[in-house]
Amino acid sequence: MNQSSPTALIFRKRLLSYSETFIADQGQFLPRYRPVYCGYHQDDTGIGLIQKSPRILLDQCSMLARMDKLLFRLEITANKSWLRQIRRHDPRLVHAHFFKDGLDGAKLAHRLGIPGLVTLHGHDITKRGNTHAQSKVNRQLFSRVDRVIAVSRFIADQALARGCPEGKLEQHYIGIDLDKFNRQKIETTEPSLLFVGRLVEKKGCTYLLQAMEKLKHRFPELTLTLVGAGGLRNALQQEAEARRLRVEFVGVESAEKIRERLARAWLFVAPSITADDGDAEGLGMVFLEAQAVQTPVISFRSGGVVEAVADGFTGLLCAEKDSDALAENIALLLENNQLRHQMGRDGRLRIEQEFDVRKQCAKLERIYDGLC
Repeated sequence: MNQSSPTALIFRKRLLSYSETFIADQGQFLPRYRPVYCGYHQDDTGIGLIQKSPRILLDQCSMLARMDKLLFRLEITANKSWLRQIRRHDPRLVHAHFFKDGLDGAKLAHRLGIPGLVTLHGHDITKRGNTHAQSKVNRQLFSRVDRVIAVSRFIADQALARGCPEGKLEQHYIGIDLDKFNRQKIETTEPSLLFVGRLVEKKGCTYLLQAMEKLKHRFPELTLTLVGAGGLRNALQQEAEARRLRVEFVGVESAEKIRERLARAWLFVAPSITADDGDAEGLGMVFLEAQAVQTPVISFRSGGVVEAVADGFTGLLCAEKDSDALAENIALLLENNQLRHQMGRDGRLRIEQEFDVRKQCAKLERIYDGLC
């Protein structure tokens, strides 16, 4: 990428959470556009993901960043130093991620006189508390952005139901960097299950523990590792202890450590559900990552999971909250080494064909070209 390449201004209010590698990778692998990241504040947990790219933060341009942010969001005025630094890069468009950031990104695009688009990822459009059908805030976003990108067909349907004009909507899968997932598949000696994600209602971990209890006598050596943090951790730990399960809670881990765990686990099990507040999986990047290292996926038919996983081909899905069927699917692949390994190989091939970040970024640039 050289300085003469057109610039895509990638907007996130906080740059950048450690879990948002998909945003960093999408910018890094744009073949023709040069990514410049823009936002209000720095998030130290993931800022290292975009160290190689220019970033422009309001709180580094202003002594009164909180006031300047408020004035900008009310569309009264914008910090001149912030805008001047942005304009130096001559951006051709503003690409915001997540619904609420899309509102601010659209205002920035209007200030700069360039097109604006937003990617909707999941909870930002599915949670009832975030977006109500035909609400004022929905109408404001969908009228002001030039394009809305949905990370799955499921999210596209959610956007349409909430008032997004069909003519503005594009369904586009975010890819993963396959070079990071080229490690050899070597399973643990004893059968092992792995979960990676936030410990919240949507992730359905209580149903995983129910399934583990049904399996513990059939597979006495079976272990489960849960990677992640969240408000339900204490309750889940107490449940695992009460059921006398072989479960380890390891907290938040680095992306490299997670890739290592994914490559060694027999199965990746993440029984996502639709939460009471409507929150559901938009696609689920970790489902793609598991398949990329030849680890079959066990989950529920929930939200965009049915697009991330090819049921019966790269993993097994069953009805939401059916812990009996979840346990049987786990048992089927634990007992059938040939089927498990074949699903692993098919999973890798599917990710190479449909979710390679380089191929997907080339497709994304065609959306950019259409706006510019």
